[in-house]
Amino acid sequence: MIIKEAEFYQKSKFTDQISIEFNGTSHEIKKLIILLVEVKAKFSVFGEKVIAVTTRMILEQLLSKWSTVFETDDGSLRRILQDSRILFKGNGFSFDITTDPLIYSILNITPDSFYDGGVNTDSKTVLKKIEREIQAGASIFELGGKSSKPSFADISADEEWARIAPYIKEIKKAFPDIILALDSNTDAVVERALDEGIQIINDIDGFVSKKKLELINTYKPAVVTMFNGRNNPENNKTFQNDLKKYFINSIEKLKKCGLATSNIVIDPGVGFSNVRVLEFDLLKMKSIKTLSELNIPIMIAVSRKSFTSKLFDLKEEERLIPTLLFENYMVQYGGRILRVHDVKETKEMIDIYKICRQKLELG
Repeated sequence: MIIKEAEFYQKSKFTDQISIEFNGTSHEIKKLIILLVEVKAKFSVFGEKVIAVTTRMILEQLLSKWSTVFETDDGSLRRILQDSRILFKGNGFSFDITTDPLIYSILNITPDSFYDGGVNTDSKTVLKKIEREIQAGASIFELGGKSSKPSFADISADEEWARIAPYIKEIKKAFPDIILALDSNTDAVVERALDEGIQIINDIDGFVSKKKLELINTYKPAVVTMFNGRNNPENNKTFQNDLKKYFINSIEKLKKCGLATSNIVIDPGVGFSNVRVLEFDLLKMKSIKTLSELNIPIMIAVSRKSFTSKLFDLKEEERLIPTLLFENYMVQYGGRILRVHDVKETKEMIDIYKICRQKLELG
């Protein structure tokens, strides 16, 4: 029997589903159908070809029962299962996010961030927040020393570093095993942070500077590379294909610096546009389904952003519910790393979504 991942099928909105094409003799197909029914896989029969739609769990069950029906196994099913995994790895951490989204907490050490500016003003407050959010389900904490909201005023590298440097030392002392990320597009700040052991660099400019690429090549951190519509052209008619091409190029550039696919996260950049901001924010959220075809970690970074104000006329403190609903939509289509202000509520949303999907047999 010839087994391969199906090329043409109607994609489910739940991206942990895997479609497999089986080609065999009529006798093999009959035995296969019995097995697929037993593991409760959905399938269609086309003569001596079967297209089955499975989840990872069903595929694992199929693998465990395969030898009871078929004498030979060429490893195709096992390879399909392995290739479907999505991993996020870096110095000191490894997460399998194929079906389990990751919560990535925002720690803005700034006076002017759009939602939480001026909140994290001392190390005691920050350490308590981290302790509380670890218990609530956060896996990664990202420090930011300057605002990137629309029309923000840039600051010097020295000022940005002065804001975050003391917190890095305090946090590492209190939580030696913590995974820390840096939100910065400033070359000098990125270099200093890497010297201090920061494991993840999130660059809103998508690592276009030669200096940052040199730093990536030297330190090999995990990275988040973003599409920034303030710096790149956006065409609403071709946007999804353009965005996919942009990330294919960005990924290749980072891989040339020695990173593996599992070290790279892509972020479509909701909130970063110069024109027709709402239209492009919605296009970026819709693009998750197309981007998931790259089989690479995708960041969901929509927490309390201004599109909710444009859609529903809500202030920052009123945007939690729409944030969670849009995050849930993006999780269903393949987003796996949620960059959030509200850790507890996000974890509850993920847990409820998993139970609903299981009970309603959606996945």
